[in-house]
Formats: sequence, C-alpha cells, structure tokens
Amino acid sequence: MAGVLVLGGLTEGEFDRSLLQAAGAAAPLANAMGAPLMGALIGPSLSAAAEAMQCGLSALYLAEGTQFAPYTADAYVRAAQAAIEASGASTVVIPHGGVAREWAPILAARLQAALVMNCCAVSVEDGQLLATKPVNGGSVLAQFEVLGDLRIVTVSAGDFEPLPTGQAVTPSHLEVTALPDAPVQVLSEEVQSAEGVRLKDAKKIVAGGRGVGGPQHWHRIEETAAALGASVACSRPVADSGWVPSRHQVGLSGTTVAPELYIAVGISGAPQHLAGITGAKMVVAINTEAGAEIFKRANWGVVDDYEQVLKGFNERVAQLRG
Repeated sequence: MAGVLVLGGLTEGEFDRSLLQAAGAAAPLANAMGAPLMGALIGPSLSAAAEAMQCGLSALYLAEGTQFAPYTADAYVRAAQAAIEASGASTVVIPHGGVAREWAPILAARLQAALVMNCCAVSVEDGQLLATKPVNGGSVLAQFEVLGDLRIVTVSAGDFEPLPTGQAVTPSHLEVTALPDAPVQVLSEEVQSAEGVRLKDAKKIVAGGRGVGGPQHWHRIEETAAALGASVACSRPVADSGWVPSRHQVGLSGTTVAPELYIAVGISGAPQHLAGITGAKMVVAINTEAGAEIFKRANWGVVDDYEQVLKGFNERVAQLRG
C-alpha cells in the first residue's frame, strides 16, 4: 500500500527537530489515507538521528555515507529517490528551509512529481491532498489540490507540533553509491559558527529592522536579547545590507519561526517578513510609524523611539531579576 514518507537530512551534522514537526504534519495524512507513515534520513552518520526519529513509524530508511557531507543537491536527490522507491510512498513530506529549497524541486522534476513548497497546512479531504501556503509575499494564503501518482510537499515546520516518541522500528539501510563524476564537487567549505539556540527553535526572539538606523545601533537589539535570554533576528533589508549575517533573517526567504515571544523593533512589516512569523504566539512591535503594517500582526504595539523604549524595558527586566 502506498504510504506517506517523511524525508530529510541533518542540519550542520545534527538531527533537526523540524523532522519530527514534519512527521507531525504527515501523521494525519497517513491516518486519513489509511496508509503507513514512514521516515527516511540522509546524512554521513545517522545512528543518533535514527534514535531521535523513533516516533511510531512503520519503517525508517537510512541513506548514510560520506558523500552526503558536505552537502550537494545531486547526492541528496539520489538518496531521496532511493528512499521513495524503497518505501513505495505516494506522498512525501519534507521540512522546508535550508538546503531543501534547492534539492526538493530537483527531486520533483526528476520524478515528474507534483510539488507544493513552504506549506503552513496540509490535509486530506475526500481522498484528495490539499496544501495551503502563503503567496503574494505572504499577504494571502492559497490552497492547492495536489494531484498525481507522486506528490511532494515541503512544510514550514514551525506551524506543526512534533510527533511524540512512539514504538521503535529497526532502520533499513539504503545503498546509495557516490558518483565519481558527480556534476558538482565541493572544493572547500567555510562554516560560520552560530551561538546559542538555532533561530527556528528559539522560544524568545528580538528582531531588528531598518528602523534601528544602522549597524552602529545594532547593539541595542543584542542587549535586549541578552536581557531576555532571547535569540537575535532581523528583517531582510538588514541582512541584505550586511549589518548581521543572513542566518539571522526571518521571513519567506529566511527562517520561519514560531516563538512564544517575538519583539519586532523598527520592522515595518513587509508581507514576506510577516509570513515568517505566522506561528509566533505573542508579537510585540516597536515603531515610530503608527501606520506600519507590523502593528496589524502585533498583539502589543508601542509607537515611540525604540532606543528609549528598549532602555526602559531593559532596566525594568534587570530590576525584576534583582
């Protein structure tokens, strides 16, 4: 029986919680289809990841080998194709973001599969797979009926609860040989270390936009984040201007986040940025422009000079902490 396959690789060599969140999106699909829920992992060393992925799957496939680090799209696509063929899956769910933005479309094209990316909701109605995603820069949510013998969706992991630990399954190893004449070869790799919690896993985030005024003022954002024990984020213009590394960018072209608290400082609220914070539980906006779009998404808003607001806020946090 065709099933639902949760498929993905490691992040910086480690198991990523987004795989369990993708499984949380896939499980209701499998239930509605009356089909098995399966998983597949890609990476150079998968023993720890296989243990973390024990969430009640009926089968777990491992594409393991040195050819998967450093990453190349070709190696991932060949591994994904092997996993789909071994599992016989008709529906594939992949965590959106990172390298999946590159290899998932190549996989779909190679297998002539239907593909919908960056979905915030997936469901089965009357036997048909429906996928919902933000379009027009995130200002509109569109629902697609995904047709075909093989259907692939990438899901915004922050919009789904992770599938809890379930009955264990013994992994099956896939043979995916490295190609000596691979079309792309990585000659060197430069790794930027990221301090603290990964942005998509952060419970508290302080984000800055162009309204901060320039890189010379960015320390205000970092000081507030430090006071709260929060992660630092930014809007796309800040990353494009080089104030901070692009790994801090939130939005459709950056990271989709779902924190308990999101403080937006000097961020106007462009649709692509708002699409990246749809899962945030509490949004606090600070901006000098009362008509800024960010206030339509905010639970609380302050129209004032952000430097004075953050100064008073940090002082109060320090007082409360004694």
